[in-house]
Amino acid sequence: MPQEPVFNRLAPRGSLQRFAITGSVNSAAFFVVWELFLWGFTSTDVRVLWGIAWGITGIMAHFVHRIYTFDNRKPIKWTIATSMPTYLFSLIGSSYTIGLLTENYPNNIRWLAVLNMLAWGFVIWGMMRVLVFQYKKEDNEPHTA
Repeated sequence: MPQEPVFNRLAPRGSLQRFAITGSVNSAAFFVVWELFLWGFTSTDVRVLWGIAWGITGIMAHFVHRIYTFDNRKPIKWTIATSMPTYLFSLIGSSYTIGLLTENYPNNIRWLAVLNMLAWGFVIWGMMRVLVFQYKKEDNEPHTA
């Protein structure tokens, strides 16, 4: 019987570890877009800029997580349709919380943005795993004859 690759053992499909590794790419893209918006639109509310950046990179995140974190067992029509409410919920929630954090701690906006992304990333992982991809560990295990 062939041995499973080390990465798959350390970060199996659907796991929080794999989501975090894959999500770091999405988060980096988000952070760059958000920083550019902060730099270019200084008079616009931080929540609006956050929400726009979140929405743009959320589309990318869906496909990245479909390919690398979870899998394609569910049809693309299903995962897009069910992930949109997840991303909308997280867009509104994370925009609201970054606004609160920025109002209360304006000198620490970037560190708080990272914490906000981590917190909402955990929420998104749970929603994507349960609602969107309906991922079950036993579905990913090799079948024995």
